[in-house]
Amino acid sequence: MRMKNRHKMVLFAAVLAAVLVFPNLSAMPNATVTTSSNYVDAVIMFNPGVDVNLQDFDIIHEYSSLNGVTARIPMVFYRILEQSWFVSAIQIDHEVTIFQDTLDWGVDDVEAERVWGGSENAIDVISGNVDGTGINVAILDTGIDYTHPDLDDIYAGGYDFVENDNDPKDENGHGTHCAGIVAAEDNGQGVIGVAPHASIYAVRVLDAQGSGSISDIVAGIDWAVNNNMDIISMSLGASSGDSSLESAVDQAYNAGLVVVAASGNDGHNGISYPAAYSSVIAVGATDSNHNLASFSNYGAEQEVVAPGVDIYSTMPTYRVTLNSWWYGGLSQDYSEMDGTSMACPMVAGVAALILDADATLSPSEVRDILHTTSVDLGSSGWDSTYGYGLVDAEMAVEEAGGGGTPTDEKPTVSIVDPNNGETVSDTHRIYVSASDDNGISKVEINVDSGNWIDITSNFDGTYYYYDWDTTQESDGSHTINARATDTASQTDTDSISVTVNNGGTTTDTMHVASIAMSYEEVRWWFWVIGYDVYTEVTVHDGNGNPLEGVTVYLEMTLPDGSSATGNADTGSDGIVTFVLEQGDSGTYTSTVTDLQKTGYSYVSSDNVETSETLTI
Repeated sequence: MRMKNRHKMVLFAAVLAAVLVFPNLSAMPNATVTTSSNYVDAVIMFNPGVDVNLQDFDIIHEYSSLNGVTARIPMVFYRILEQSWFVSAIQIDHEVTIFQDTLDWGVDDVEAERVWGGSENAIDVISGNVDGTGINVAILDTGIDYTHPDLDDIYAGGYDFVENDNDPKDENGHGTHCAGIVAAEDNGQGVIGVAPHASIYAVRVLDAQGSGSISDIVAGIDWAVNNNMDIISMSLGASSGDSSLESAVDQAYNAGLVVVAASGNDGHNGISYPAAYSSVIAVGATDSNHNLASFSNYGAEQEVVAPGVDIYSTMPTYRVTLNSWWYGGLSQDYSEMDGTSMACPMVAGVAALILDADATLSPSEVRDILHTTSVDLGSSGWDSTYGYGLVDAEMAVEEAGGGGTPTDEKPTVSIVDPNNGETVSDTHRIYVSASDDNGISKVEINVDSGNWIDITSNFDGTYYYYDWDTTQESDGSHTINARATDTASQTDTDSISVTVNNGGTTTDTMHVASIAMSYEEVRWWFWVIGYDVYTEVTVHDGNGNPLEGVTVYLEMTLPDGSSATGNADTGSDGIVTFVLEQGDSGTYTSTVTDLQKTGYSYVSSDNVETSETLTI
């Protein structure tokens, strides 16, 4: 028997390691770190006559007749194999779908398919059923791939405020994914959304990296009002509020738009903005076991929850940030994503179904329906984890179509700025207005998140009031918080900043108290492939106390002479830490270029140090 000659090689993971470095200066601990060591499932076909043994890798499939494998390998190794002489073809594994709509588990969990499909696990809309027809949903996000086969027929227009033109095409992927959750078409392929016949509008306010300005978001809200939108869906947010953004969502709500926003993905007690505003429906995320997702924020403003883990939806059909191998690694066309960003459009879609059932409903009536028909999770009644519970489209549409809507709305509360922003001193009276359809049971106030003080009995016929002795406070900016509770134990909050100046020690200045740099080796097997470089900045006020909530702007000079920049806020200890990932050896210099905090001035001459240098 004649033996054929074969080239035999054993490929160890460590032997073929390579380094691809993409410096990324980000703040910790909130930063999402993406490095070149991400793993992918790759289908690899070898040239005839080559016998390859991929040792140390997870082999998923072996194709003995075709001389190939599917293996889980690092992305850096994938790039090496793409150029290797012994590889005939290599491709990242991806989904192939049959020609019918896929019902995502989240859309199923909110019972949307029982509304438009008439039964559990339906995948086709029954003509005449409630399906979102005639309802306009503005998706304020990164844009939409309006050429996607699951979105092209329900896409109705929009505007790009990032580029200031009429082409809001998605360059990130996030907006397209959210759009599919709201209204992916009933077209016999891909996925199907919560309200598959709603009209979606792309209002691009975030760039290719998923970042945007408050001014663009406000412009997007203004566009939604001017263009007769019914619903605004915002899977975006920030850790602190902004008066202009609050005014914008309030005006949209008062103009008759239902405003929905994501509660945030920090996994802590504290709803992000704009979701925290009283005019906005704050949406937390649940998993398939109806537990609050580990990343989901919760808190006093949590209104409802919806599925937000492993949500399968549309992705751009072309290369964008999130489906680039060097950043997100998600698939083109369709992919799974996690986040309150996914839960938010679930609720926007349910709201579209409610309005399709009764287009005369006001935003407050839509919210009441969501409250009373949601599936109660956690503690009985409203709680800060799940709000009123998991939205139920079937029950909500039934309630909307039944003609009767609940009348118990949340209270409203606002603080009347006593001095129109001017500095105050001595004893100062703070006025609070509060109202509710069925009555206010309690009005409270606190200073700088201290103990709540009941001022319900302090009522002059128009306002509740509190006489604040500012002589007991330090000079500088202070936050006044008010909370109103109605007879159904629903709450609303408001806050303002007031500057105190009693002529005492100045505390409204700030400076850099210290800068510390360090590094850690980044290893892949036995090799050092780079260095994570950390810069810790500590900020103090004029009295030498740690100062929270200061936005620190940092510039880092890299060994090759280029620079990286970033900004982030200090924590309660006055510290913020930046990290530059997988840098080269050499000298790094970190320089604080600015400090910003409302009510405080940055006195750079008080800095203990402004720059720090580290050599690796």
